[in-house]
Amino acid sequence: MQYLCLTGGMLAENCYVLFDETSGEAAVIDPGFVNDRLLAAIKPYKVRWILLTHGHFDHIEGADRLRAVTGAPVAALREEGPFAADPTQNGSLLMIGRPVSCKVDRLLENGETIHIGAIPVRVLHTPGHTAGGCCFITPEAIFTGDTLMGYSVGRCDLPTGDEAALLSSLRLLATLPGDPAICGGHGPVTRLSEEKRNNPYL
Repeated sequence: MQYLCLTGGMLAENCYVLFDETSGEAAVIDPGFVNDRLLAAIKPYKVRWILLTHGHFDHIEGADRLRAVTGAPVAALREEGPFAADPTQNGSLLMIGRPVSCKVDRLLENGETIHIGAIPVRVLHTPGHTAGGCCFITPEAIFTGDTLMGYSVGRCDLPTGDEAALLSSLRLLATLPGDPAICGGHGPVTRLSEEKRNNPYL
């Protein structure tokens, strides 16, 4: 298992490419942008999934274009599908004054596991930043979106945000075993042990 973090877009969001070298399959997580570096990174692989941790505009803006390039379905937690498609909810009209949306092809369930080649990717519902936010758990890393990100957490004052739910989700993440990489939606990649020591919200 390997993954690559690319940062770009309007709000310096992180997009991740998850690779299984043996099978040649990949997934792209939170494509808030599509640029030459991302296209070059995925070129040797068959992209099987475009995964959204949540539906905010800065994490979805490249999803439709990436679907057109790769043929891969866009997937998000069931509760988040309508949110990603609605510019009045997903922050685009509020924050940048123009509509951004994407169509979610596959609605995932909490606890469901999909595979990128031999890599299991488990879906964990982590509401708070948005009601349908989720994390993608792999054997070596957790892709946390804006739930948990580099010694910080996502805001709760946008549509469907809920501070109490976010704190509950953070407590859940803190109980996960091992010391996986924490691959957040903004900021540096860290580790769960670092977040427990240094993130005041954990």
